[in-house]
Amino acid sequence: MMFRSSRIVLAASLALAACGGGSPSTVQTVGSAGATLKAGSSTLTIPAGAVAQSTEITVREAEPQHQNRVQRIEVEPRGLSLAQPGRLSVQVDDSNAKVKMHDGNDDLVEVEVEDRNHGIYKTSMPKLGEIEVELEHGRTCTPACAAGQECDDGACKAHVEDEGAKVCNPVCDSGQECDDGICRPHNEMEPGGGGGATCNPACASGLECDDGICKPHKG
Repeated sequence: MMFRSSRIVLAASLALAACGGGSPSTVQTVGSAGATLKAGSSTLTIPAGAVAQSTEITVREAEPQHQNRVQRIEVEPRGLSLAQPGRLSVQVDDSNAKVKMHDGNDDLVEVEVEDRNHGIYKTSMPKLGEIEVELEHGRTCTPACAAGQECDDGACKAHVEDEGAKVCNPVCDSGQECDDGICRPHNEMEPGGGGGATCNPACASGLECDDGICKPHKG
């Protein structure tokens, strides 16, 4: 009965988003079995055992609150700690960009490739809150890349992605990426996403750690 009611709530929320023309959002009651919620280009997987009791969780896309950000994802109830980290993935349109993500304190968080075929990146979410996505655009390619190639920070490389490949549901665990619907191990943290060197001592107020270097917040 709980599963049926969850589906009803989810369907209703999707219908409201479609009719109202507002930002995509999804509301679902999640129990100890976990669940995967999708809102627009964002997907949140709550793993089994992450919540001790049935909890109504909302995922919505909203306008960024900082400059130079392209997307904001809000997950409620804000501040709820998870026994097992959730996994939030976001699809981006720009293949010639370095993807960064910022939490509710505007600190950089670790970013991993989730799905190269579809330009999807992810981060772990031990506590529900907000994530904003920043794209640091790479150098353009002059002359333009030939057919079958793509520009990667000024260098033309073979375009090997397959947009027709299957996606993964749920979002793959940290340390894995989706390859045509199958989660496989990978060793690449997305550069600049907070997965590099840590800052010791910790950065002062107004600064953020970017691969071991304290830099002013851009937002």
